[in-house]
Amino acid sequence: MEGIVGAKLLHGSSEVETSKALQGGVVALYFSAHWCPPCQGYTPQLKKVYERAKREGKLFDVIFVSSDRDEASFRQYFASMPWHAVPFSDRAKEQALKMIYQVRGIPSVVLLDGATGSLVDANGRGKVMEPGFVASLPTTQDLALAKLPSPEGPVPVTIYHHGREYEIECEPDEGYEMLRMQIFSVTDIPAEQQRLFGLGQAKGVLNEQVPLPRALVRAMAAQKNTGYKVAGVPKEARKASSNEFPEEQWHAAGGVLTSDPGWGWVHKSKDDNPWYQMDLQEVRKVAGVVLRAGADHVAWVKKFRVCTATTEEGPWDAVDAGREFSGLSGLMLPEVRAIFESPVETRFVRIECLPGGLDRRSLRADVLLADDKDQDKPPTIVVLGNFSADDPFENMEAAQDNAQTKMIEEQHLAMLQAKLSNAQPRLQNQVNSLQGVQRYESRALQKQALAEIPVLGIDESARSSSESYELAFMRGLLRWYKHDFFSWCNAPKCEHCSSGNTKTVGATQPTREEQYFLAGNVEVAQCNLCGLQTRFPRYNDPGKLLETRTGRCGEWANCFTLLCRALGYEARHVHDWTDHVWTEIFSDSLKRWVHADSCEAALDAPLMYEKGWGKKLTYVIAFARDHVIDVSRRYTQKFDDLLPRRTEFSEQELQRVLGAISEFSTDRSLVQVPEATASQRRAALERRAKEEQDQLLGRSQEAKEVKAEEQVGRTSGDAEWRSQRGELGATAAAKEKALELSETGLEGSSAPSSAAKAEPEKAPASRDPQAAAKQRFAELVASGLSPNEAALQVIQEAKKAAAEFKPPQRP
Repeated sequence: MEGIVGAKLLHGSSEVETSKALQGGVVALYFSAHWCPPCQGYTPQLKKVYERAKREGKLFDVIFVSSDRDEASFRQYFASMPWHAVPFSDRAKEQALKMIYQVRGIPSVVLLDGATGSLVDANGRGKVMEPGFVASLPTTQDLALAKLPSPEGPVPVTIYHHGREYEIECEPDEGYEMLRMQIFSVTDIPAEQQRLFGLGQAKGVLNEQVPLPRALVRAMAAQKNTGYKVAGVPKEARKASSNEFPEEQWHAAGGVLTSDPGWGWVHKSKDDNPWYQMDLQEVRKVAGVVLRAGADHVAWVKKFRVCTATTEEGPWDAVDAGREFSGLSGLMLPEVRAIFESPVETRFVRIECLPGGLDRRSLRADVLLADDKDQDKPPTIVVLGNFSADDPFENMEAAQDNAQTKMIEEQHLAMLQAKLSNAQPRLQNQVNSLQGVQRYESRALQKQALAEIPVLGIDESARSSSESYELAFMRGLLRWYKHDFFSWCNAPKCEHCSSGNTKTVGATQPTREEQYFLAGNVEVAQCNLCGLQTRFPRYNDPGKLLETRTGRCGEWANCFTLLCRALGYEARHVHDWTDHVWTEIFSDSLKRWVHADSCEAALDAPLMYEKGWGKKLTYVIAFARDHVIDVSRRYTQKFDDLLPRRTEFSEQELQRVLGAISEFSTDRSLVQVPEATASQRRAALERRAKEEQDQLLGRSQEAKEVKAEEQVGRTSGDAEWRSQRGELGATAAAKEKALELSETGLEGSSAPSSAAKAEPEKAPASRDPQAAAKQRFAELVASGLSPNEAALQVIQEAKKAAAEFKPPQRP
């Protein structure tokens, strides 16, 4: 690369050697300038891609090649960039690079092979913004593993499939085809339907471009030190610097390491030096500690040190001279085993949390004993096929589009349009929703989705559950998605100063690039700190949402339904005409469709909207790749009360139109399927449709028991927004519970209430005034006051409290 960009590069204000600065993966030459408006819009987007690549350990470097008119402008612009730059003084290099790569406009991105300098893509501006770009980059682990020797002879491998465990012996040189045949022999999942995860790869389907011997080397490296035995320190032998939850109200796992993602220890926000301590009852030889994430908190211990002592009074000695260990990186990801340089004889082991992340951190932990170390565990593979037995072609590779297929589809569409020509426009427009669910069938898009999901961790939690595997896996997926993947956006963070103190002030038209990712409109937010504006495109492309990972219910349900399809669930995208969206998945164990709301982390709680939120539902329509159906009856206890609100068209007209659209979707989905498979699928759809109608019509919905989680108001979005929409709660109790569960969603509805969890404040000074004011504001809005009235009352109460407050006397 020195021969292309020069021997020296700038990084911040320092000059660095090119050979040491670049990692050797993919290098992007970024041609841009401060004076260029399109560049100013593109740079923040490129920055997001770059930062994501770095977070995921990808080998990706960017080199800024400036077209600025003077060095002052260059330095001002470069100060906002986290990557390298060609020195501005080397104008000849800038001109040479533009000439070599034929750069005729800016912004422009040229992608190079970092190891050889060869051209990868001369027009990479759009490519780096594609959802699958970061996933396609090599990792630092790939380079490290290349130096390890290949395994000799057969390697034992543990196979997990839908909660069952199998053992096979894998011959490295026989390749993936033979491996899939072995998996078929124990699981009965045909090779073409197998989704394989693991072999040391934390996320994503196995990359079969990596030779199997290399993948097995990676897998054995990942299992290193798994032979150390866990001490199993009992709960009563644990203590901490502080507890957010009183010890007597901890869940059974309260900080204890279990296979289930239980409730971990969380320290108080005012604890500046938090620690978690375990007592082995006697002096033992300790090899290290093991950490897992808890389910109750979204911030984990990311960095820590370990101290030991033979008595609780000390002295406490820092292990490995105060070495800083890397901690947890996310929910459902593999446990962290921190192994000491040499075993330590001790009785007390203390984990000291180091600064990083939010002001409260969570963990579950135990001690690893050096005595009687077992052999390390074998590499593992998790196999997912189709969750539904009625969907035999779920993961078959779609045939390439051809002229005949397109002609048949156009004929079917023309016939459908003729059938619907007399229907009302809103009913005719339901055809457009099919295009959205059809996107979920893209194999490339599904692969990108699977690259994000921690299947190994979700599988482990599902295997320890008493529920059926498919439902337990879905519950884990919902928990991870809400707490560790997608985020709610009331208004976007300022892209200029990163402040969250912004407010939506209007809307504008999407750019051509935003339109490419199906943004129908763009909200504009203004920062209350720097005064600058940030765009919030409302993307409808689920692939783009895998990258942005933020939005409101439309974005949440869109991306989540893609994940369900990628994992092999039969899934529906459900449209509530009173402005909400969610997912349904088919459960073979329950023999019915099951409601799943990713915004609320809710599973099988269909009455939550009516009984909890207080919504007055009208039409609820579900769209699958091969059928469309009105599922309104599932979401109401009294359909007769809902019926008078369905006034836009007659029930007969609704069923006629949905029936025609459903028939079209079935025909289209089976165009490229063998006749025998198509007949089998049609028969399954007809049988299920009859069973579903019997379920919805065959017994009184009034007899349905309303679950506790269905009596909670909306938990997603800020309290003011929920209140304005009339969704904060149908009753005072529903509103109170919704405010309590605003961070956890419905998965926390069975947890002890926050009032019960919190320790009593000892003095007004120990409270966070800002948090208390926000909580009081939310309570007043929930009680029926307008936002302005609530704000005024909060101010008046604060003034009164300040006037009455008397500081405690010194002893």
